[in-house]
Amino acid sequence: MNLAYRTWGIREGVPLVLLHGFLGDSSDWEALARNLENDLYLVAVDLPGHGKSRDIKVSQDNAFEAFSDLLRQTLSQLGLSQYSLLGYSLGGRLAMSHLVQETEAVDRLLVESSHPGLEDEAERKARWKNDQGWAEQFRNNPLSEVLQRWYHQPIFADLNSRERERLMQHRCNSHQVEISSTEQEAATESGESLAYALEAFSLSRQPEFWGMLNRTSGASHYFCGERDLKFQAIAHRLLEMGCFHGIHEIKEAGHNIHREQPEVMAKMIRQLLLP
Repeated sequence: MNLAYRTWGIREGVPLVLLHGFLGDSSDWEALARNLENDLYLVAVDLPGHGKSRDIKVSQDNAFEAFSDLLRQTLSQLGLSQYSLLGYSLGGRLAMSHLVQETEAVDRLLVESSHPGLEDEAERKARWKNDQGWAEQFRNNPLSEVLQRWYHQPIFADLNSRERERLMQHRCNSHQVEISSTEQEAATESGESLAYALEAFSLSRQPEFWGMLNRTSGASHYFCGERDLKFQAIAHRLLEMGCFHGIHEIKEAGHNIHREQPEVMAKMIRQLLLP
């Protein structure tokens, strides 16, 4: 079983694999990819429970390792054994995990607004309780209602009302299940897939990568928005620990940099990946 994916660019170009965040899909990278397709070969996968990989479920006991295996198999089908990796939020967490497991395959690791893991057991328990609560909402409530609450969390505070509505509408559209006979069935099926993915890839289940990333040979870079103070602090700590070779704070951006500043981010990626 392979992950669904879409590609941009020239096959002979430098390969960059893109991993979206929770609730997203491969189309989230469209704006960034259009700014890079003349220089790179871009492969954006749909994570399990999302997009056209909606029906793929990984074991919740070893979800991060299982995803890494799925990604390796999918990229192998494309003839990619060596590539750089860019992950946003949940995708960044999965990218860090993949680097640890497939060190020789990853040339460069690029992480956008992503957490390397909780270090405190009390924090893990609190996060698991929080994620279970959200999972129940996705299972039992209309997606549009859950998204209203989801995108009013503090991490999305930099969104204005128009941006928030546009993003919620995009999410609602992308999570419609075409094979279902009614809208209610679609909402139920999509909600269950998202709930399962949220629990499987919960930050509470994620291994700690703080002490692992500095053992890899390839250069790693971290992108954070100037308005995203939480992840700025994480980025600087990772840099001080020697886990990343550079951090890049993007002006006029919050948590989702590739959506807010695709041209700026594309320029930096070209500088990092092209000779």
